[in-house]
Amino acid sequence: MAHTPFGYEIVNGKIETHARESEQLKLLIQSYLSGKSLANVAKDSGINHSHGGITRILTDERYLGNGTFPRLISKEQFEQLKEERFKRAKKLGRLNRTKEEKTFTPRFKFTIGKVVNKYDNPIKQAEYVYSLIKEEVT
Repeated sequence: MAHTPFGYEIVNGKIETHARESEQLKLLIQSYLSGKSLANVAKDSGINHSHGGITRILTDERYLGNGTFPRLISKEQFEQLKEERFKRAKKLGRLNRTKEEKTFTPRFKFTIGKVVNKYDNPIKQAEYVYSLIKEEVT
């Protein structure tokens, strides 16, 4: 495993709950659900992660528990986190933002002449066919 998520540790080859970090995680979630910003919840809970790191923690489904990771938060808490993130994104106008598609129109076109000669050597045939390609500026 390349990385052990925040709140867990490996003990004797098994993933277990890290006592201090799991308490910090619970405080992080409480603070976020109470309306505090990501920067403030990180500071309040003593988690030294970036804005993106805190977001990854708040959206990590492994905290719900599975065959590998023990449960650290309930399904209800996870759903509350999703709803809160959606509510904040909507309030900030960050939903359904799409980037303007850039189109590329080449200022030239390629044409190829009629292939008349046939060579047994594939490399020689390719060189011949490529030599027939002409470029026109449009």
